[in-house]
Amino acid sequence: MQTTEHFENHLPYILSTPDHIDPKKNYDLIILLHGYGASMHDLAGLAPAINSEDYIYLFINAPIELNIGYGQTGYAWVPVGDSSEIEKTSEMINSTIKDYLDKCELQISKRYIGGFSQGGMMTIHVGLSSKINFSGAIVLSSRMYPEHEIKFSVNNPDNTKIFMVHGIQDSVLPVEDGRNTKNHLIQLGFDLEYHEYNMAHEITLEVIEDLKNWLIHSCKSS
Repeated sequence: MQTTEHFENHLPYILSTPDHIDPKKNYDLIILLHGYGASMHDLAGLAPAINSEDYIYLFINAPIELNIGYGQTGYAWVPVGDSSEIEKTSEMINSTIKDYLDKCELQISKRYIGGFSQGGMMTIHVGLSSKINFSGAIVLSSRMYPEHEIKFSVNNPDNTKIFMVHGIQDSVLPVEDGRNTKNHLIQLGFDLEYHEYNMAHEITLEVIEDLKNWLIHSCKSS
């Protein structure tokens, strides 16, 4: 895949596109948000593992710099223990996506937003409330912020499907958090596919395979 880094008007991002672009083809767009302390590079390696021919990928970098030790810098979407900046972060994420869509010369069919850990929290609270239409949301080893109501705009249980996974050995975000979030989203009426794995706080090949199958099923049934 062709990968480029962009540092422009809003948040930095990595763009991954197929090696051989067909200008007449419709591509789906997958936007992925990294976890706390990571960066836009963290999930970029997932693109070829998911599908290197039919999707365009946007890996957005979080705005808050963190010193994660050994001279390394990580990033966060909101500070730990303080989710009051979700609205501010939401504006930055949406502006970054809109900016890309406005200048994209390729034909985009469906759009998906997703994330790992804190990126998954942003998917639930920022992606679902966005005025950008998403066909699906991908929530990997994450949960909702219980102190924040999930708000809907154009993305609602009638038109946005959810893929959600969690590890039963997760010591960062316990599996009970994932189960509670899953149950809440189902109660709201979402078409949700949920998987648990014998894994820790991570993304395994089994997760990728189930995600690939969900994307194929989601495309065919919507």
